[in-house]
Amino acid sequence: MVYAAVVSADRPIILDLDDTLIESFPTYVRLHQRVAAELGLPVPSDDELIPYGPSWEETLTALWPALDLAAFVRRYDELAGDHPYPAVPGAAAALVNLRAAGHSLWIVTKRSRRRLAERLAQAGLLASIFDGIFPAEDQPAVKPDPGCFAPVWRALGGQPASALYVGDRQEDRLAAEAAGVRFVAVLTGPEVRRGFPGDLPASAVLPTVAALPAWLRSGC
Repeated sequence: MVYAAVVSADRPIILDLDDTLIESFPTYVRLHQRVAAELGLPVPSDDELIPYGPSWEETLTALWPALDLAAFVRRYDELAGDHPYPAVPGAAAALVNLRAAGHSLWIVTKRSRRRLAERLAQAGLLASIFDGIFPAEDQPAVKPDPGCFAPVWRALGGQPASALYVGDRQEDRLAAEAAGVRFVAVLTGPEVRRGFPGDLPASAVLPTVAALPAWLRSGC
């Protein structure tokens, strides 16, 4: 899914999707645990489901090396549509405020195109509010590689010094830092229980994305 054009705006805001804009992890855990139990696989704990590899398929293989991937994916797909991911509270209003303030908005996510549009719609987040939505297939390399941002720079005609990336995982931080992009952490993802965001200054840590418009107005 890509919506992009060459645009200019004061401080482009690039956002991660899962657990930054939409609450993914709780439902992700419940679905994986349910399908594992149905298929007779070892049921992973919440903590075991925190790591996410370069792709969902690689994540599944790391959890269950002998897994019949097709059977798992087929059952997961049967259930997924009935288990929506809600928006992070205040996320939709924050996006509207950011757009009204003149920022261009972008999504860079490791999520594939699979269910991306569905998850946005379930969360009540309009794809049209973003200048570009770049899933894994549209990136030359996924996070933590800074190449994940290449589609944004291409759409903007270069990398703006003012660009900002907002995310909930260490790989988000690593990608931003490697790209020379300022990073803002939100505490709505599962890696918080593992110490994220580490030594990032408190001035660059927000409780949720809902606080981002006020943070920007404060001159941060």
